[in-house]
Amino acid sequence: MSFPKYPNYKPSGVDWLGDVPAHWEVSALKRCFQILGGSTPKSENDLYWDGNIPWATPADLSKLPSIYIYDTQRKITQDGLNSCNTSLAPAGSIILSTRAPIGSLAIAGIPMSTNQGCKTLVPRADSNSKFFAYLLSISTKELNIRGKGTTFLELSADELGSFGIPFPPLPEQTQIAEFLDRETGKIDALVAEQRRLMELLKEKRQAVISQAVTRGLNPQAPLKPSGIPWLGDVPAHWEVKALKHLATLTTGITPPTEDRDNYADDEGFPWIRPEDLDESGKPTHASKFLTEKGWGYVRHIKPFSTLICCIGTIGKLGFTDCSVSTNQQITAAEFQQCSRYFYYALQSAKTELEVTSTGNVLRILNTERLGNIRFAAPPRKEADEIAGVLDTATAKFGALIAEAQCAIDLLQERRTALISAAVTGQIDAHN
Repeated sequence: MSFPKYPNYKPSGVDWLGDVPAHWEVSALKRCFQILGGSTPKSENDLYWDGNIPWATPADLSKLPSIYIYDTQRKITQDGLNSCNTSLAPAGSIILSTRAPIGSLAIAGIPMSTNQGCKTLVPRADSNSKFFAYLLSISTKELNIRGKGTTFLELSADELGSFGIPFPPLPEQTQIAEFLDRETGKIDALVAEQRRLMELLKEKRQAVISQAVTRGLNPQAPLKPSGIPWLGDVPAHWEVKALKHLATLTTGITPPTEDRDNYADDEGFPWIRPEDLDESGKPTHASKFLTEKGWGYVRHIKPFSTLICCIGTIGKLGFTDCSVSTNQQITAAEFQQCSRYFYYALQSAKTELEVTSTGNVLRILNTERLGNIRFAAPPRKEADEIAGVLDTATAKFGALIAEAQCAIDLLQERRTALISAAVTGQIDAHN
């Protein structure tokens, strides 16, 4: 769909904006908003915490279900608010993260305070919060350019206040915001549809894997009780064995981080961490590398091992086709045979891995508990056949999931482009 342009344009004088509609103003952000800073009450004073005043941090602004924020992870009391000389911003204010990361935002649905990682933009009478929230949402790159700091970037109130932005008349701001609500709502619905499809595909893939590694490929095969609740009945000619009798288990190590000579930047010896693992079934690629010195410090994992996250996100898996090392959150299972089959068997056991782990805040699955989990073990030839069938099936599911993700990426690009065009006046969206 194409949208009309405005009849006349003028130079904005702001590099990132370019030309804007001739009747629009261009102004510093402080012209449109009162900018308030945040603060943190003393953590050791219990009288300041667990009150009823929402206290927003950058973490609260990530992954919100909408552009509005109504609740926060932590809350403070009135005494806490008074103690640190922070302000209670009115509903309708824009809460903007200005530190690690810069640019996350939401509109306050209720009055709230913030910590020092956020700035609150209280709109003036001629400013529509929704319009400017859309504008700032596509300005993350420009805001980050203005951030300063060596340990982490931080956007000061002065830099934020001087940020040059387009300023249409208030009725036009409102109309553009309403237009974007409608159009982005349509795009968001399509994105949600693709995400539901991805979840269904993942569920179907998991069901196919679980069926194959607990029942085999022959639906007519006689069954026997496995004695293991999560396995149920298994083919009568299969064995049931503890993981420690099927594989050598090796937990990884982190080389001393204070010695930078242990670590390489873009190439070297692969060192796998939980964030590198995924459920695709493809070989896991490292995002961190070790030097020869660091490689000498760690334990080496043989090719065709399954990598299991045993601290934190229990059961997240990877598979390696080359010699790697891992950090201490990952335990590698080096199988004597049928390594690909047991990779899939471990995928089907994710819930069992989780319930076998211990810990309240941080879940841990130690090597002893992991080694005692029992799996269905078919004869080698049959296990290899199952693995081959699953490789083909999961590749097909993977392609469909990737296709859905591609559709999501394109829709989100379209969404961003539409917002950018509307709030900068590249299209006339107010009629």
